[in-house]
Amino acid sequence: MLARVDTAGGNTEYTWLPQDLTKDTPGHLPIPDDDYVKKYQTNPELWPVEFFLIVYRRTKTNNPTDKRERETQLLVRESANGTSKWGIGTGVPATRWILSTNEPPPGYKWSEHAPLSRQSPRISFEASNFPEFPKGQKSWTFRKIDIRQDAFEDATFKDSELEGYARNIRESLRTNLSAMNENRNSNSWESSRLDVIHNVCDSANSVAAIQGTLRMSGLFAHTPSDPPGVGFDSQDSDSPTHRYVNLANAPDPATLVRSMRIYTMFPQMPDPMPHPSTPPDDLQNEIKRRDFHMAKRGRDPHQDEYGRIYTHKSTSNVSNTIHAVYFTLDATDLPGLDEVPALDLLGSNTVKREWKSLEDLKVLDSDQRIGTEDTKPTFISGFIVRQLVKDGVFDMQ
Repeated sequence: MLARVDTAGGNTEYTWLPQDLTKDTPGHLPIPDDDYVKKYQTNPELWPVEFFLIVYRRTKTNNPTDKRERETQLLVRESANGTSKWGIGTGVPATRWILSTNEPPPGYKWSEHAPLSRQSPRISFEASNFPEFPKGQKSWTFRKIDIRQDAFEDATFKDSELEGYARNIRESLRTNLSAMNENRNSNSWESSRLDVIHNVCDSANSVAAIQGTLRMSGLFAHTPSDPPGVGFDSQDSDSPTHRYVNLANAPDPATLVRSMRIYTMFPQMPDPMPHPSTPPDDLQNEIKRRDFHMAKRGRDPHQDEYGRIYTHKSTSNVSNTIHAVYFTLDATDLPGLDEVPALDLLGSNTVKREWKSLEDLKVLDSDQRIGTEDTKPTFISGFIVRQLVKDGVFDMQ
């Protein structure tokens, strides 16, 4: 839930806690039975699931007027879609929605129902199920896609060593999830979410999703000392490969899995939902002018009419309501990471990543307490990282 408290100074404080998105909120309209999240809960195969790797470090402050000797920084990249200034930049969907008229992008395939299901083999969902769907329009269809088990088998991306590390993380994660299952309340929101994640991780293609988030972090990319064209699996002994973080120095998989947290991201979507044929420039203009239009229409930018809190500002991508698995890596003692490239999931072009303090990202206030500003304009995952700090996942000493 979100607490918005008007302080004595006239400022408004924003805080977020993980929420059950099917539970009614006092003082708000009851959530209808045909709500799309309730439909996801009825048929858990509908849930999009995404993996993230969050990288942080404690380092000397760059501000000479700061009395602190060290600050905590996150490795981030500029947001690619304009909904916020910064993003983690490592999100890899294990399963998500695309338009039914499109073909799955490289590395993905159409999802199929469980073998014993009597439904159509492909998993689909109508756009009209979403509350932002424009009234009176003919609906369009989304279909589910899954990451391919062989997503990185192409010679350009094949990396047997990183795949082995990802496989070990997955096995440790499955063990961890099984232990969590033994102590759960079988009727709770958290229990249902755990089942969804467990089912995804039981599938062999989850290794590719974990490998993808490791790859996109840039930590395990080639350093500039590698000759052009040398692949990770190169057999040329005269052309060794070098990573920003060698896997021998990477956290033990069990250690990384102990940092794992599962949260559900609930986005502020464009309303009305744009038609699939909307030109890209118009979609960008909608994002830029959304705050103005929401204020004009009296729409709350922080929660929906049922009192459910938005974790972030979204494009029209309906896969941004997700169960998200977060791994957190402490890079404090890993050298040579001042400049780390960002990689697309299955791309070869690099994008600059930057280290930003938790204060810059509005996660913390200047007094090092949990921040109270709205993080959405600054950092897509601001509320999530605040919760990780609250949960003690970050070593802040």
